[in-house]
Amino acid sequence: MSGLVDRAYFALFRQYPHLLRLAIITGAGQIAFALLNVYALPVYLIGDLRVTGKALGAVSATFLLCETALKFPLGRLSDRLGRKPFVVLGPLLICLNPSIMAQLPARLWALIFPLRALDGAGAAALWPPLFAMVGDLVRDRSRAAAMSVINTIYVGAIGAAVALGALAVYVTHTNRAPFYLVTGLLVLSSATGYFGLPRVGPPERAFEESPGADPDPDPPTARYSLTLVLVISVLMTLGVLMLPNFLIVYVHTQIVNPMAGSGHPGAGMDLGRSSLYTGILIAVLAVPVLLLGLPLGHAADRWGKSLAVRLSFAISAAAMWLVPSCRTIPTFAGIGIVLILGHILGTPAWLALVSGLAPRSRRGGVMGVVATAEGVGAVIAPLIGGWLWDIRPAYIFYGSAALLSLGAIVAAYTLRAEEVS
Repeated sequence: MSGLVDRAYFALFRQYPHLLRLAIITGAGQIAFALLNVYALPVYLIGDLRVTGKALGAVSATFLLCETALKFPLGRLSDRLGRKPFVVLGPLLICLNPSIMAQLPARLWALIFPLRALDGAGAAALWPPLFAMVGDLVRDRSRAAAMSVINTIYVGAIGAAVALGALAVYVTHTNRAPFYLVTGLLVLSSATGYFGLPRVGPPERAFEESPGADPDPDPPTARYSLTLVLVISVLMTLGVLMLPNFLIVYVHTQIVNPMAGSGHPGAGMDLGRSSLYTGILIAVLAVPVLLLGLPLGHAADRWGKSLAVRLSFAISAAAMWLVPSCRTIPTFAGIGIVLILGHILGTPAWLALVSGLAPRSRRGGVMGVVATAEGVGAVIAPLIGGWLWDIRPAYIFYGSAALLSLGAIVAAYTLRAEEVS
């Protein structure tokens, strides 16, 4: 039994020791971005300032538009200059922005837009080089598992962010407290990258610093056209990212405290216990991610990455159609867990497939191109979500389900099963 647990959870970190530091950087960075994007700004803007769903969607789109525009050039630049400078400087250069947002007078809230644009630049500097570094340091046969580590932390961080935000608001009785937490987490992410990652130049030298890594550069392993990859990426992103800006408000007003949903959709975002319960509920949904993320990553390596992606789309689409019918906390939690399991099965496998589209010397650029396509979807998604939210909050889930269903159909007919060793 202990041997099985060791192979499922610990052996990968012994073989690739830098993976643990990348996981810490991912955790701190994603908790910071999720705390700001999913909790602090929606609660503050909708709950306190009573802005519309369209306005909140525009704030989010500003961040995502800037991130999208810079992902490819910064990812490509990391192929030439090395990954570490970008992983370190991305969070560091924007760490004070959240604290500035918290101090803006209500009449000047629109100044959040340029600050969000700078945040997008910081995110673009961090994520493509970080995911490319995973591809640099891990062999193809273990890459879905390694991507699962990063994705598990990435997704679990959203639940942790919501719990931290709710707890901070509950303790301090102010919706500004989470903004200061974001500043500290960005500093932690940058410091871990500076002190914990190897001091190497361009990616072809990374393997000299990583025990167990392949001594020879990976050959191009693309099985699918880049156009197909970009289409699937856009559909996946559109289906998922129309939800986060409104999820906390929806859960609070429709599931935890339905009476708060009457009138303005942001009404009832109080600082009391029901707000804390909302945070705890979202955090509980992250538990399956932490427990099953890495084993499902190993499963994707064994079953085949394309099969894992197809299953993920099908499961996620089916579950998303059911979310608006949830009226109690247990049913919402049950459907939420199914959605999360579908996500953590498919996303690492998808990232592993994408990382095999180019040799190591061009991996950052390819990851940047795919991230740019995802960014296009990410810019449009919150605008669609805001429009649907203003019509009826439950419509954001139907819109997401329709896009994920389309993605499932495209993936089913186009992704070929690869041979599994």
